[in-house]
Amino acid sequence: MDLRALECFLAVAEEGSVSRAAAALHMTQPPLSVRLQALERELGVPLLVRHGRGVDLTAAGRVLTERARRLFSELNTTTEMVRTVGLGTRGPLSIAVGHTVSPRLLPHLIGDTMLEPEVDLVLAEGSDLDVVERVHRRDAHAGLLHLEPGGLGRTRHAASRARGLEVAVVAREPLVAVLAETHPGAAQERIDLAEVGGERVVVAAETGQGFAAHVRAAWEGAGRSGAVRHEATSVIHALALVEAGAGVTLLPAQYSSMVWQGLTARPLRRHTAVVETAVCWRPDDDSPVLRRFLRTALSTPEPDMLGPEHARNGPGAAHW
Repeated sequence: MDLRALECFLAVAEEGSVSRAAAALHMTQPPLSVRLQALERELGVPLLVRHGRGVDLTAAGRVLTERARRLFSELNTTTEMVRTVGLGTRGPLSIAVGHTVSPRLLPHLIGDTMLEPEVDLVLAEGSDLDVVERVHRRDAHAGLLHLEPGGLGRTRHAASRARGLEVAVVAREPLVAVLAETHPGAAQERIDLAEVGGERVVVAAETGQGFAAHVRAAWEGAGRSGAVRHEATSVIHALALVEAGAGVTLLPAQYSSMVWQGLTARPLRRHTAVVETAVCWRPDDDSPVLRRFLRTALSTPEPDMLGPEHARNGPGAAHW
């Protein structure tokens, strides 16, 4: 059954007149009459009773009118659904987020993806290796994690699982030191890890392998590579230990605005590698919602120069 013929019939049924229906459809009356006659021949039954005042529906015509309205309503719904799915404004989106990735970064990466009422967004937290594994298993469309100095997968496990994934840097930030406000070093404008007193408080390597490598390199670069006494399984617990007076912790600069009263964040005096946050995804994942998310995430600035609050003093100090 031709949809255009059905549309013409429905217009006649609703207008009660062939001439008025022709005007509503922006066509002349003769071709409209031809379509109606062809439809009646196809179905083998009369649909309309013509008279001087217009047309009336037969019993078959009334049934077809009701069914046609349902059909066009479903067609419109289907058209809209197909369109929104194709544009990435409808459908599921699951993102695995590394434990050490700052929540302050997420709104900038997700953008208006999460504002679409038909997008079902799920955020799942895990270690860096968990993030990569979830993306590989298709349990997540994309993952956010901290890269180790030099890129993804310095460890054998991460390297083997990262093969086959697309990886792109979406943010760069320096390390900062977080101290209790009562710590003697809290009065300093910048912290020298070689001189700061107190024990180290670190986030467990299993929590975020990429970030842990940055912290380890920073302490080793300051000549303090001894055993760690205080270790926490989350950033929040590390901050709690620092507030309790356990020592100093290093975090990505995104956390600076998240430290609570009793804590203070300070930039480092010595150069350390910039912490890179990356998004990873399967190149064969054709989800339009994922592609829309990636367009937003990858359009965020990736500064090669850090803000003045983190710049080092001296010649050429603007670059890290």
